[in-house]
Amino acid sequence: MSFKGKIMNKILNSSGSYRYYKTQFEQLNKKVDRLENAANTTNRLFNTLYLDYDLNAGLLLQQNRELSLEFLKFIDKVCEKHEIEWIIEYGTYLGAIRHNGFIPWDDDLDCGMMRSNYNNFIEILPMELERNGIKDTVKINFRQRDNFVKGATSFLQLFYQHESPYWVDLTSLDIFPYDYMKEYNGEDIGKLYEEVRVKFYHDVVEIDEFSTVLERYYENLNLTYEKTPYILPGVEGPAGPNRVIKLNVFETKELYPPKRVLFEGISLPGPRNHDYYLTKLYKNYLSFPKVLTFHNRLGRLRKYPNINEVLDEHINKLKQINKNFE
Repeated sequence: MSFKGKIMNKILNSSGSYRYYKTQFEQLNKKVDRLENAANTTNRLFNTLYLDYDLNAGLLLQQNRELSLEFLKFIDKVCEKHEIEWIIEYGTYLGAIRHNGFIPWDDDLDCGMMRSNYNNFIEILPMELERNGIKDTVKINFRQRDNFVKGATSFLQLFYQHESPYWVDLTSLDIFPYDYMKEYNGEDIGKLYEEVRVKFYHDVVEIDEFSTVLERYYENLNLTYEKTPYILPGVEGPAGPNRVIKLNVFETKELYPPKRVLFEGISLPGPRNHDYYLTKLYKNYLSFPKVLTFHNRLGRLRKYPNINEVLDEHINKLKQINKNFE
């Protein structure tokens, strides 16, 4: 008998109503078993539907994805022009490998850059947005992490927006920084990583110069801008020992140089070894998890006036920008 079962029996035997509570407990156990079986059945059905069938997206989803693709093309052109190395990652890369494009329920985009490229991209992006006439359309944001220190900035987010009759995010792109580690012997660095993360956000608020904060961060985790055999996700991102994305130290040779992969028919840079990267993040990445997360951007877009016309307008605008990009 399990430890839990022994405890429950001890409680029931001392309650004076053993038979009644034992029956209730057994019925609850059966109900839990039925719910688990139902969840497993739903998960298997979900995998069958989305992996073995061709399902067509509705008009709104099609338009949202087309705009997202044009936005990705624009980012790729900017990076190619300025020799900035980048990769698609997380759900975007998983979708490329498992679905040849978007994950069925995903409606945002994820990419990553090594720190030097990340810093360079932040510097040149405003110029490229202005030069291409979308300075007021693309909002540059650094996501707040209020659970650490109110006002602290985090990874870079780009929101492609429409203004009238009110601002709405039509699509978005998260850009996560990565850093080279001077040394790594395979030890668990989770505790140190979280301690440094908290200090990082504290320093962002307390110190005016971000370069000073970054220098301290590099010292605390023994990081470098020079290429080394190991890569660590930047503390601004979503990875961590107790966070949604498990903290991983990656071998540089498995991620770089990037390898192009088709995403909805367009070629984009991704981690060099897809099986290595995706197994690290998701283990059995060819099957869907039982618990899914949704951003629900489409739910908000449905309520926006003339949304189909708005999306068509911006799709055509970005297509022209990409066609004439120099």
